[in-house]
Amino acid sequence: MKLLLKIICMMLFALTSCKKDKEIIPTALDANIRLSISHSINGSNIYFDSLVYSNDAGNIYEINKLEYYISNITFFRNDTVIYKNKNIYYINAQSTNNHSILLDYVPFGTYSRITFNIGLDSMHNLDYFLPNTTENINMVWPTMMGGGYHFLKLEGHYLIAAVPSGYAVHLGNKSIVNCIINDGFVLSSNNTSLELMMNVNEWYKTPQLYNFNTDGNFTMGDSVLMNKIAANGYNAFSIKH
Repeated sequence: MKLLLKIICMMLFALTSCKKDKEIIPTALDANIRLSISHSINGSNIYFDSLVYSNDAGNIYEINKLEYYISNITFFRNDTVIYKNKNIYYINAQSTNNHSILLDYVPFGTYSRITFNIGLDSMHNLDYFLPNTTENINMVWPTMMGGGYHFLKLEGHYLIAAVPSGYAVHLGNKSIVNCIINDGFVLSSNNTSLELMMNVNEWYKTPQLYNFNTDGNFTMGDSVLMNKIAANGYNAFSIKH
């Protein structure tokens, strides 16, 4: 009897082990797609620490820091979800090491739009949920202010009567950004890359004009200001063709 129970246990262990270790086998219609992200101001490359840029509100400003998380990358064909990536990726616009994301097992074909979030959803935006890397630790949102992580850090200086003053556009808590790019693209064996472009000025433009002088130059902890910036982020990205 003991021998029979031992054999049954061994068989169950083997079955569960095989199930756990089963690998996803890519097909000829799938590929690893390289998603890269570049950053601009109205189509021009960003030169950090340069007080030469102007937004639609007329603020003359510079960028010293631009960091954010991108998550829930989803590809659509018409209204059907064809590919969804649930990973969370940290992006630092000043670094050249993390502007490129490898997406595994993406089906080839024609797509009608791409959606993603800037920030983390409520299931993942928890204190120290992400690995304790230097980057993630630096993006921590104070527990006393709700905890979790910064979704976006956009910092620098702007001019008030020709005198530089600091600004910090920070998003966190529930101010996740829902980005939708209604622009078609094709992935094939001849085209295994896709490039997105962030236009920083869009964060201050549409649908609500944002002015450092009248709205405020620090958004952290102010849900009204954060939600205004988050709504503008809807249009911040486009596909670079």
